[in-house]
Amino acid sequence: MHRHTAWMVGIACAAWLGACGNGAQIKPDDKSAKPATRQVETKPKVDISRAAREAFADAVTDYIHQKKSGNYDYERLLASFERALEQDPRLAEAHYNMGCIYEAMHKDKEAASQYKKALEIRPDLTLAAANWGALLARHGKLDQALLVYKKALHKDSRNSAVLLNMAGILRQQGQHDQALKYASDVLIRDPGNVGAYRIMASVYYDKGDMDMAHLICLRGLKVKDKDPRLLNTLGLVLLELGKVPEALAQFRAALEQVPDMVPTRFNVAKIALDYRDFRVAKDEFSKILEYQPDNRKAAIGLGIAMRGVGEYDAARAHFEALAAKHPEDPLPHYWIGEIHMKNLNDPHKAMEHYKRFVKLSGGRLAADHPVYERVKLARQNIEMERKMKEMEKKMAKEAAEQEKRMQELARLRKKLVDDAWARREKEGMCMPPAKLEGDKLPFVLVPLAVPPDKKSKVRLAGMEFKPVKKVEIGTLKAKWHKLDETTIEMIAPKGLGLGAWDVMITFEDRGEDPLLFQGGLWVCKTEKKKEKQKDASGKPGEDTKGDKGGAKAEPGGKKGVQEGGPGGAEPASGEPGPLKDLPDPAEPREPEGEPEGEPKEPQEPKEPAP
Repeated sequence: MHRHTAWMVGIACAAWLGACGNGAQIKPDDKSAKPATRQVETKPKVDISRAAREAFADAVTDYIHQKKSGNYDYERLLASFERALEQDPRLAEAHYNMGCIYEAMHKDKEAASQYKKALEIRPDLTLAAANWGALLARHGKLDQALLVYKKALHKDSRNSAVLLNMAGILRQQGQHDQALKYASDVLIRDPGNVGAYRIMASVYYDKGDMDMAHLICLRGLKVKDKDPRLLNTLGLVLLELGKVPEALAQFRAALEQVPDMVPTRFNVAKIALDYRDFRVAKDEFSKILEYQPDNRKAAIGLGIAMRGVGEYDAARAHFEALAAKHPEDPLPHYWIGEIHMKNLNDPHKAMEHYKRFVKLSGGRLAADHPVYERVKLARQNIEMERKMKEMEKKMAKEAAEQEKRMQELARLRKKLVDDAWARREKEGMCMPPAKLEGDKLPFVLVPLAVPPDKKSKVRLAGMEFKPVKKVEIGTLKAKWHKLDETTIEMIAPKGLGLGAWDVMITFEDRGEDPLLFQGGLWVCKTEKKKEKQKDASGKPGEDTKGDKGGAKAEPGGKKGVQEGGPGGAEPASGEPGPLKDLPDPAEPREPEGEPEGEPKEPQEPKEPAP
């Protein structure tokens, strides 16, 4: 488990106004916030005027009334102490108290100025030194803070507040043994000092000694059972020991005491992110930003949580606003890239922000940083997208060409049927019982009907035929060969019974279903016309009617309805080839050396040479 951020347990301030007293961050405009109280400087230590003393006492009385009501008016308190200083500028305690007020208002520069003035008047006012040093440490000026503390210790070598603040800085600098020494010295003189327990528990935590850290936390909680900092440190220790529910309980207990303890809320939010409880994480980061609107880490965490709950557009807009507000910060660009890459499926935008992240990071990124894999993946997706678009464009073009080809074949099939029907009708040849609609069939047979007493060439036309294995008329294998991509010529044998015969085409690909043209081949006789006899007057008599050609006889080889229904078949696809209007074939001749009767089994045809 990753090490979680520990709460800074050094005493920030021993004043009565205490954003600096307990580590809580009080908003300047939060009149209902109740700062912690510790030692109140109520009596000046130097000989000052009576008017100044009275004005100072009035300011303290005003503070006491505000404390009882729970509503603090910081501006009024500042004005009260200003009036005391107008009576006597040597009032160091007034400067000290004003420093605490400014800290509560998050005006650190003004607070530091007041602490400095207080120490110039009274170098022995160690509370001012403790607060000023803590303020410097909070801004990362650790060495300057140590100098302030050492000067204060020259005046009061046993001041617990200064000693513990020094221990806190030494802990930050990694000087753990020295920090433990200062904290232990305080405990020896003051066994009930909870601040010393805070420092020692945190130092042992930093050293990785979880057993000692756990023990110190428990001992400190016996001194102050609901101390929020000790509860926070105990929660961190329990996290390291893998006891997540117990740790979370300690963090929640700490927040019950101090709701605005930001590091503890960070710990809760981090646990929520680790366990993908993004709604809890979102709530915690939002609360942190209520207390610290400019906290960038909380702002980044909030964007991550928003993305986690599926608010992709809102999360993207949130990170874009952060990037605009902090143009030098690379991190928002990384997360914008993540959202575009993983959630919005836009690798182009993702690549743009990943590159921006790398550029703003300078040379600080490790060689194995995930962003490099993200850039590689984005490039692959962009290339894949380009190829897919090209393929889609090609497929659309091919589909349009295929559709055009199918329409041409449909028109051709209709023309073949219409022309053949008109020709046979004109010549008085036998006809099928009904005219087929050629444009609605996958292919057509020309001629439309064949005689039973001789072999006939029949063309199967108007379809792009895939490689064919065999052609059958009923159950009889027919001789056939492919004329072109859209035309097959077969031999209808002599001796077929009158009526409709099924035609089935089987393809070489076993996965391709055969095509069955149910009743597609019509066998019929064409009767010769008889001359009309003349009566005695020389006028023609009545015709002698014979049987009409094409009377239906017993059909052979019929099969049940297949895909495509009666008179239909499943179409097949393939490369388009030339197709010409087909005239009725000439009367076929008997093959040399082949006896009359049923045809032999045909040899497998070879594909025509190109």
